[in-house]
Amino acid sequence: MNPATPAAPHHESSDFGPVDWRVAINLGAVFFFIVLVVLAIVFDRLAAKGVLIVGFLALILAYLIAPIVERLRRTATPLLGGHKPSRVLAVSLLYAAMVGIVWPIWLWWGPTIVAQVPDVARAVPRHVTRFVRQVRASERWYERFQVEQQTRRALRSMTRRVSQRVQLEVRAVGAEVVRARRVVPWLVAVPLLAFVLVARWPAFRRSAARAAPTPHLQWRTDQFLQHVNMVLAAYTRAQAVSALIVGVVCGFGFALMKLPNAAMLGIVAGLLEMVPIAGPIAVAISATAVASHGKVVLVLAFLGALRIVQDYVIYPRLIGRAIHLHPIAVVLAIWVGAWAGGIVGVCLAIPVVGVLQVALRHWLEYREIERVVRG
Repeated sequence: MNPATPAAPHHESSDFGPVDWRVAINLGAVFFFIVLVVLAIVFDRLAAKGVLIVGFLALILAYLIAPIVERLRRTATPLLGGHKPSRVLAVSLLYAAMVGIVWPIWLWWGPTIVAQVPDVARAVPRHVTRFVRQVRASERWYERFQVEQQTRRALRSMTRRVSQRVQLEVRAVGAEVVRARRVVPWLVAVPLLAFVLVARWPAFRRSAARAAPTPHLQWRTDQFLQHVNMVLAAYTRAQAVSALIVGVVCGFGFALMKLPNAAMLGIVAGLLEMVPIAGPIAVAISATAVASHGKVVLVLAFLGALRIVQDYVIYPRLIGRAIHLHPIAVVLAIWVGAWAGGIVGVCLAIPVVGVLQVALRHWLEYREIERVVRG
């Protein structure tokens, strides 16, 4: 994965070589991914959802470390007498540096975190119930203000609809989290899968292009995969910027409201922003759990306003600018993904739209070339 790789000029010759066994492996991987999507969305299989979530997080991690890997390779080239180190070596060195930083922290906090994971998982239903009660109690927020009877009825109706919707989403996500706790051990595969994606992406692209029957189609397939790589890299950067914005805003907001551990809650909010739907709801539950009774409505109002601005203004513009998609199309894609597949659907919505956009552009270009050649 190299987001900075420029597109190759158009040519009809091919240097991809004959088809070999790697083509069959690549096609089998694509077929396996399609089967997982069907199982996760249509049949709601936990194992398929777990694999897809792990794959999604591995893709995010791979695109985050890919630029660092390429910079490390360029930096190390003069030190190795002009020989550029392999991606495998570069990723290994990067992982070793990350382990050197994280390992002392894990030695200090790791046993406590591991010991608390079962308690946190068992406490999810209790926290969900408490959060639902807090949402219900906040339905009468408008009674603090002197407003007309008609306005009061309108506020009551609107508040009740929003409250019921939030309660349904929280209960659904809580049940999903309880089911998904069996997937948590699978997260150890995320850095391993990211390692493979970064190290083997060029070979995957070349071998996948060999499946095309003609030199021009081989070149076209290679260009398509390269453009898909660039779109997914841009999406990942936008996702990281979005998470950073949410983390900073939540950290400052929680600090102004004087919540305990405001900085840690902000960091958690930024990290969980990578997990659609479930992440923001988990942040809301955590923030209201540590807030005093008088600040629950304020915390809910702050997070609700943040979600509106983030989901309908900031995030669509970031993603739209990254993959050249209108912000309204971004919102519609997320809605369709949530309707079709819940958390998995939201995770896959924007990448799928970006890949389809690239595929359509290449198909139109190919059809135009074929029309000119036949003419």
